[in-house]
Amino acid sequence: MIPEEARGEKWLRGAGLAAFSLYCVSTFLLGGGSRHPAETEIPTRAAPSFSVIRLLALGDVNLGRRVGQVLLKGDTLYPFARVADTLLKYDIVFANLESNISDQKGRTEHPGNNMIFTAPPAAALSLKRAGVCVVSTANNHALDFGVSARDQTIRYLDSAGIAHCGTALRGEGLYRPALLEAKGIRVAFFAVTDLMNGAERRWRDLVAPADTERLLPAIRAVRESTDVVVVSYHGGVEYAPQASERTRAFTRQVLDGGADIVLGHHPHIPYGVDTRGGKVAVHSLGNFVFMQPDRYWTRFSFAISFDIVRDATGTRIRSLRALPLRAGFQPEFLAPGRESEFIRDRVRLLSSQDVQEHMTW
Repeated sequence: MIPEEARGEKWLRGAGLAAFSLYCVSTFLLGGGSRHPAETEIPTRAAPSFSVIRLLALGDVNLGRRVGQVLLKGDTLYPFARVADTLLKYDIVFANLESNISDQKGRTEHPGNNMIFTAPPAAALSLKRAGVCVVSTANNHALDFGVSARDQTIRYLDSAGIAHCGTALRGEGLYRPALLEAKGIRVAFFAVTDLMNGAERRWRDLVAPADTERLLPAIRAVRESTDVVVVSYHGGVEYAPQASERTRAFTRQVLDGGADIVLGHHPHIPYGVDTRGGKVAVHSLGNFVFMQPDRYWTRFSFAISFDIVRDATGTRIRSLRALPLRAGFQPEFLAPGRESEFIRDRVRLLSSQDVQEHMTW
């Protein structure tokens, strides 16, 4: 049962995610000697052999405000101290980076408006130490503190070896994906937003908008050279009880247009998970490193793990697993109990029948 205050390999076997054709790109290679990626060129790949990776997707991560002040004092593991051991077990970890990373001379939020915030430069190292490999930078806070802060974010992430998608220096390449490889499986990440704070009218030239006329050709351009395509979508209505029809329509169009996974962000509360032709839509992952104590479901959510298999027949999502969590300045994954059951019941209620039956917790 959901508390009153909170109210308001079989099943995916048919999803052949991608055939492979030769195509060398600049990417981040995972595995081998280091847990963290290093940029390199992908060599020509031999005939497919059996391989399995685990991809973990997290919700909103805000390393500004109070967390940013802790980072400025040198405690770079602070926001991930209770979860880093878990994150480091995964081959690829994705998060929605809700805060820019920029040097504002000790400030981590605007003195006159706490809806404008930024993480300090140390945040890039914080993400790296926690095992986060790739982030979305396309969201409604992407231009907090201006275009300069957007560009600083890109540079700090690059210097830490963290892949990113959704923004680009000088606005060129907004739909260029972050390309990662783990155990021979190649994953392309795109990120787009339907929303932007502030009065920057030309924001669609500065951050990747959720425009399928621009996004879908970019997906098609890498579809045959990658095994899995993931799209991060920042949109919907904050705190709404379930995904909007606009969100669902966009998700359907993107999955039909070549993506395998869509990860939703912005509502700050968890929604359900659906499948479409063996592909997966997570309508909202809610909060992760984000403190919003006034609502029940902004304080509790889940991360989702995908087991992805590649063999001689192709690539497919073999299984899904949800990890219930308590969000905040220092999120933590929850052991079985009352709170984790509430999260499970909510997500199942909002999910398609096949997900209800087959996604594990």
